[in-house]
Amino acid sequence: MTKKYSIVTAALASVLTLLLTLPEPASVLGAGSSPAKAAAPAPLTPGTSHAEAVYKASLPLLLSPSKLPEAISYLNANMYAVGSYRATIMTLSLENAQKAALPAWEDKFYNSIIQRKLTDMYEPGDSLAQLAGKTKNANLRLMLRRAAACGYKLETAEGSFFPVIDYEAYRKYKPYVTADIRDYISIMAVESNFPSNKDNGLVIAWAEVASRALAQEAFIADYPRSNRIGIVKQLFKMYETDTFYGLNNTPLFHYDNLEMDLEAQKAYGAILAKTTGKSAYLEKLDGFMKLAKEHDFKLTDEIELYRRQAAPSQE
Repeated sequence: MTKKYSIVTAALASVLTLLLTLPEPASVLGAGSSPAKAAAPAPLTPGTSHAEAVYKASLPLLLSPSKLPEAISYLNANMYAVGSYRATIMTLSLENAQKAALPAWEDKFYNSIIQRKLTDMYEPGDSLAQLAGKTKNANLRLMLRRAAACGYKLETAEGSFFPVIDYEAYRKYKPYVTADIRDYISIMAVESNFPSNKDNGLVIAWAEVASRALAQEAFIADYPRSNRIGIVKQLFKMYETDTFYGLNNTPLFHYDNLEMDLEAQKAYGAILAKTTGKSAYLEKLDGFMKLAKEHDFKLTDEIELYRRQAAPSQE
């Protein structure tokens, strides 16, 4: 699994952080409530607003990873009614539940029989739903449909198939949440839709590496107290490292002649020429490119020292 997914897995630590800040869940739904009943807001009691009732009805679903399909259906139908503060808690609680359930789903997918069946069926671009429609195996079909209903999408790397959170589906919540979580959703949807690396090599352009780093740097500056600041900082560190080093299968400086990748030269030069505003990331990149030019864009001890000081490698 690539380091991007290790970062996303590491973000599980944020689950406890948010749950500790949640209001105490009310016993709105009975233990035997059906999904249909669970989707209805709790009845109003004296002094309880409609928004609060809708919010409290979501908690038993959001705090139970086994009820992810019901939780997603509930949020899709009721997010508009609760106000930005409650909508933000509901959205992040959904993400927490998906992260908490993800290891179990990964175990299901990494079963050797499942991997073999998926390999036999898969065509580039296939979704979980499309694969479910292809298989004649009832158990596999049920698993794939359930994974999709829980808010996951299929990803591949290093010849394996595994589920990841489908952050594109979160875009529908952006009108209802706070500004930091709107930007967080945008950042994570890009990661979900277009992973930056696979098989230890970049699969996006060098310009996109820098663009994503700048978006993450802006988030860190704009929302230092955001509940998701830690996740974005981890992503930014990964992209900063990729900027100055590349990856093993896509190094910034070619192994054979130690020359800097020509596309990276062009991309970084163009970004520095057109981007304005204060950015520590761009200041490091500007100093790096000036030094690289002085050394004819070949890796030298001076350049190596500069990048190790500017962006210490995570390896």
